[in-house]
Amino acid sequence: MDITAKTGLAAPVERLVLVDEVERTQTGPFQSQSLPGHLLHIVISGEVQQWAEGRAEVFGKGSVVWYHENEPVRGRILRAPWRFITINFHAPAIPPQPDDRRVLRAGPATLRQGRHLLAIWRDRSLLPLERQLRCHRALIELLQSLLPRAGLQPPLQPGTRLWWRIEKQLRSRLEDAHTLADIQRSSGFSVRTIIRACKAATGTPPMKRLKEIRLGYAHGLVQHSDLPITEIAFRVGYARSQEFSRDYHQRFGCTPREGRRRPPGYRRLERPPSAT
Repeated sequence: MDITAKTGLAAPVERLVLVDEVERTQTGPFQSQSLPGHLLHIVISGEVQQWAEGRAEVFGKGSVVWYHENEPVRGRILRAPWRFITINFHAPAIPPQPDDRRVLRAGPATLRQGRHLLAIWRDRSLLPLERQLRCHRALIELLQSLLPRAGLQPPLQPGTRLWWRIEKQLRSRLEDAHTLADIQRSSGFSVRTIIRACKAATGTPPMKRLKEIRLGYAHGLVQHSDLPITEIAFRVGYARSQEFSRDYHQRFGCTPREGRRRPPGYRRLERPPSAT
């Protein structure tokens, strides 16, 4: 029997992390990485060719792109500006979308829902609890409109759930130098079970997945914080900054210091353009 039959319904969305509006103004190639959890881009303008998880997609105005858990993304902006509302949330009960349903067509109603959520997120005049409740309600309504088009997927398999639970613990202590033996001891499961669960959930072995998480988080800190590079290395579990710089260069094609000098290639839009 499903545990919810005994204990009631669990909240599908555990945490709403970020709602923002972003614009990339230049055509040409780009590389990025999605955020932990689920990440939605509601595209307002532009046209993009993108490769994610080995699949090529072309999308533009009126599309919703659905990412999951630190995916490396590369692509080319075919028509600028590429402007989109980005929504990051944690919802372990919602499975990742299959590769062939990650780019969805969305009509004007979806854009209005995204705008509505963005307006509430930015409204600091609301009391904190009221703002939180209204944001979550707006997000749930948005997901309700998208999931029928995406296709409701079966619940996550137990092994997949196991890995996401382990990964959540790893993310909370990235500064620790985790080994596979450490993960085995803290989780109570065998190494073989952990490896199978990680591959089922992410397609990669545990230590490779952990390196992806470390470097993805470091990439954000390099581009969006003023922390020294040595401090960033420590925060993501590297004891030596030289090793961190080597792995960072292998992953992103530049050293952390070079990456910090590069412009991010996008800008945040504090106010929605009136013409849209």
